[in-house]
Amino acid sequence: MSRTLTEAELIEAIARLTSDRLTEYLAAEIVIPEQSNQGLRYQRIDVARLELACELHDQYDMEADALSMMISLIDQMHGLRAELREVLNAVEKQPEPVRQQLIEVIGTARFSRR
Repeated sequence: MSRTLTEAELIEAIARLTSDRLTEYLAAEIVIPEQSNQGLRYQRIDVARLELACELHDQYDMEADALSMMISLIDQMHGLRAELREVLNAVEKQPEPVRQQLIEVIGTARFSRR
């Protein structure tokens, strides 16, 4: 589903989101909506990010700038997980001797840093 939401639809969809809170989150760039002829439009990922921002704001009394940094770190972790998954898939496609050699090299590097 690629349907986008207007600000009113977004606020209706997220129980804890108010117009003032959305304005604060936009200023902190927690979400960056698309500009269209009909105004700002929000994607499904924006809904998830705003739900998380509202939850963290309410539970931990985090300010918008801190929320922005926290969500940015979460984005980075997701990106790293995706990259690691790609590396693991590439390793899995290698012949057994190559896989064993990689396991040894990675294990040695991992344990030698301690």
